[in-house]
Amino acid sequence: MTVQMRLSGDPEEIEVMVQVLAVVFQLDGSGLLHTNQGAAGVRCYLTARIPSKHERSERATPDLNQ
Repeated sequence: MTVQMRLSGDPEEIEVMVQVLAVVFQLDGSGLLHTNQGAAGVRCYLTARIPSKHERSERATPDLNQ
């Protein structure tokens, strides 16, 4: 099962949320933060997938500091 996610908010809060989501999901995406137009904060786009048993020990999160 795979879903596309858009996170929007304060950059520091997004970084914390990505770390929390990475506990459960395998996350893919560019990790780029985009400035919101017409609203405060930034946004990023991620793909989340429930990892298989053998993938659970190899967690990787997108680097949001690029």
